[in-house]
Amino acid sequence: MGQFSWIYSDTDKQLVDNKKADAYLLVPPPFQEKYGKTIYEGCYDGYGHFGKYDVYDLIIEWNKHMIPEIIERIEAGKWRCDSTESNVRNLRNYYEGKNLDCELRLLGIVIACYDEDNFVLQYPIKITSKEMDYECVKPSKGDPCQGWESCEEEEWENEFQIEENSYEDDSCEENEELEDDFLSFKRGRAR
Repeated sequence: MGQFSWIYSDTDKQLVDNKKADAYLLVPPPFQEKYGKTIYEGCYDGYGHFGKYDVYDLIIEWNKHMIPEIIERIEAGKWRCDSTESNVRNLRNYYEGKNLDCELRLLGIVIACYDEDNFVLQYPIKITSKEMDYECVKPSKGDPCQGWESCEEEEWENEFQIEENSYEDDSCEENEELEDDFLSFKRGRAR
């Protein structure tokens, strides 16, 4: 599974994966009674989890009313996410309240993974660095670096001068996983 990260709507700065930082998934007004005004995350994992929720489970719920239009766009080739017949069938089934043969998250990815798709939703993904009103900010753009602090290999190596047990205090508990990811990345580049 790939990683999903965004640029904060209010600061245009990157939401870095596995680093302590305030991140607020803003909730559209019609869903605030159920979820609250925002969903807080203090250390984003890179996989769409905010608090106890998956952003992709929420985004499909928030935009369920748009599914017929989205299916039309998919079938007309006017949707960025390349969708399979199975995904279209599951979108229809979700809209009609029928059983799915996939995780709900997958349908959220289909409708909101790409900026072009997320931006046309009535209730797009909006992530900020502080609590804000949903209506007051633009949709969050996807992070081209996928939550990593740097996209360049040289910068990557400089950022991750990893020595045994020498982690910064403001890092999350997943530092050992980051080290493993870095070493796997380096081995993959060496091939």
